[in-house]
Amino acid sequence: MPDPTPAPPRGHRSLWGTARGALQRFRRRTVRTRQAEDHVVVRLSGEITATNAERVGKGLRNALRTHPRIVEVDLQRVTFMASDGGRAFLPALLRAQRYGTRVIVTHASAQARTTFQRLGLTHLLDIHEEGAPENGTPDSQSP
Repeated sequence: MPDPTPAPPRGHRSLWGTARGALQRFRRRTVRTRQAEDHVVVRLSGEITATNAERVGKGLRNALRTHPRIVEVDLQRVTFMASDGGRAFLPALLRAQRYGTRVIVTHASAQARTTFQRLGLTHLLDIHEEGAPENGTPDSQSP
C-alpha cells in the first residue's frame, strides 16, 4: 500500500536538515588568527559570551605564543559581547603585559567598548572604532 503522506515540496529541508544547518552556523569559528612578523591579528566573530569565552581566551593566548610586539584584535564581525565573554580577554591581557606586547582592539562597537569599560579593561587596551593605526602607533582619534 503506498504512503498517504504527501512528499515534501522540492527544495524543502527536513527538520533534521534545518537543525543540522543551524548547528553548523553555531559552530562556526569564532577566532581566526593571522601572523606577520611581530604583528598578530586575531579576528573574532559572532557573539562573545560565557558559552565561547574559553575558546576566545585560548585563541588570544595562542596569539601571544611568539611574543609579538603587537596583537590586534579585530571585532568587526562581533555582533555582541557579554561581560562574561569579555572576561576572556583578561588572562591574555595579563600575559601580553608581561611580554611587553601592545594589544590593539579594532572595529570596536559602542556596545563592545562599553563592555570593556565596565570590566575595567580600557586601560590595558588601545581601542579603535575603525581599523588599526598605521605602523601600530596610536592616533589622536582613539577614544
